[in-house]
Amino acid sequence: GRRILLTGDAGIWALTLSAYQADQLNFPLQDFMFVQIPHHGSRRNVGPTILNRILGPILPEGSSSKFSAFVSAPKDDDMHPRKIVLNAFWRRGGKVIATQGSKKIYYGGFPAREGYSAAETIPFTTQVEDYD
Repeated sequence: GRRILLTGDAGIWALTLSAYQADQLNFPLQDFMFVQIPHHGSRRNVGPTILNRILGPILPEGSSSKFSAFVSAPKDDDMHPRKIVLNAFWRRGGKVIATQGSKKIYYGGFPAREGYSAAETIPFTTQVEDYD
């Protein structure tokens, strides 16, 4: 009964088609315990409409986390993840965690693995990069 959403490099169109297919199969959306943020947290791969559909609407400020949202991006990549994207997942109940070149593991009840570190959440930020 624990659902995960793995997105890989999916963009808005692929996520929309996946949500449509989930609806056709009566697969519930907005009830995930783990969500992979698409394409290193690129702003071009998600948007408000699809995030509302798959994760749910923006929650009131101070709401508790509903799911863990992981983003994988290289350590020296100053373009990813985009803070505006991370904030979008925070606003919908995600506890946002980024790898940024380090080895992270989602334990999910499994024992710790040597060489991996505990994940630390990335805080919500009030200043985001220019949209350019």
